[in-house]
Amino acid sequence: MKEFVDANVPNFIEKVNGMKDLLTFEEKAARNGLPQVLLFSAKPNTSPLTKYLSTEFRRRILLAEVKPTKSNKDVIDKYGIKDFPAVVVIPPVGKDSGEGGGSAEIIRYEGEGFTRNKLQSFLSKHALKNAVIPQKKMKETEGDDTKKAEEPKKEGVKTEL
Repeated sequence: MKEFVDANVPNFIEKVNGMKDLLTFEEKAARNGLPQVLLFSAKPNTSPLTKYLSTEFRRRILLAEVKPTKSNKDVIDKYGIKDFPAVVVIPPVGKDSGEGGGSAEIIRYEGEGFTRNKLQSFLSKHALKNAVIPQKKMKETEGDDTKKAEEPKKEGVKTEL
């Protein structure tokens, strides 16, 4: 039962496999104004805890998982990761993130242990307060609302006849 639930937990994690994927990830975060969270993990599969965090903070942070592969060596070196697991937060550029004005300063998770409560508390400090809805998603949602509003009228007419 636990295996079934773990396998079916929603997963909103971006996979980074090389510098090209990292650039795509950074562009997506910048486009939506989201803080970036990079989880460096040596585990072969995405953990249920990571999936939970991606769901809990969906559209308030952009979470990516980086595995220790040859293609990710440059990414790992860029952030100076020596031990796994590691979590790095990059606040959105342009937002006031404390001391730095122009470029975002990297924030590392220095806590003892990677438990749900500790990671959730850490990420809560850096996540946006309100969820960001991408522009094209917002337009689709508005269009869906008008269609849904029209459909009951049609159905209402059918039931009256």
